[in-house]
Amino acid sequence: MTNQIIFIAFEGLLSGFDAEREALTQEIAQLQARDIPVIVFTDRDRAEVEPIREQLGLTAPFITESGSGIFTPVSHNPFDPALGEKDGDYYVEILGCPYVQARAGLRVIANVISHPLKGFGDFTVDQLKRFAKISEEVAHQAKAREFSEPFMTPKAVEAGTLTQAAEEMGFGVVLRSPEEGRFSELVGAGAGIVPAIQALVAAYQNQLPEGEVLQVVGVSDHADDLNALSQTYRQDHQSVHWAGLVMSPGGEKPVNQLSDDAPGSWLSVALPLLSSGNPSPLA
Repeated sequence: MTNQIIFIAFEGLLSGFDAEREALTQEIAQLQARDIPVIVFTDRDRAEVEPIREQLGLTAPFITESGSGIFTPVSHNPFDPALGEKDGDYYVEILGCPYVQARAGLRVIANVISHPLKGFGDFTVDQLKRFAKISEEVAHQAKAREFSEPFMTPKAVEAGTLTQAAEEMGFGVVLRSPEEGRFSELVGAGAGIVPAIQALVAAYQNQLPEGEVLQVVGVSDHADDLNALSQTYRQDHQSVHWAGLVMSPGGEKPVNQLSDDAPGSWLSVALPLLSSGNPSPLA
């Protein structure tokens, strides 16, 4: 059983997908041959992730909709017991809520704050293409939500007001800045990238012999998530060595933040931290 894992934001792989697809595919194949799973996490839904996972040859579990669901392919299941319930080709661990519940919740929250909130379900494919600046194919995929509802971030509502209203209704909000995009996301109260990664780390750790150290590298452009995970494993999990790499400059700058001109792909930059046998956590 593997004692090394790489978690990487899906968008990190996409950044080199078109220009360096063959090299990226080979890199992933080499890692998987060494029994090092490459686990992607994203705010996108399963329908958006699956085609690209297939093209890249990814076989490890993956996290969708901002940590609302964890999908483990039945054909490549490393866990005993399985993580989640079997549903078709996957074992599915649900951390969030059903999509219909998120849709209904968005309408109720809009009434509470007395401001309209327009979610993906309210857009036609053509409208979503225009507002999200995506292709028709991707727009169809993006509307196939299972657990959460992206909605156009209201400019006239304070972030705290929106977050409080959502929490009082038993939901969470993933708020995004204008630089990150026009859409925020309503998720179930138990959803989140941090708890989803923690659940997978625990599942892998449970497969190891007692006393063996699990080495984990997380690669993302969200320093807050990486810092939260760093603090968790530094304080509570002495059998997990965690390292976090921030994908691009901006925001708070961790000690080991990468520069824009870091050589190679993000996977090749992350790999030496596993090979060293002792990844260093974020400060």
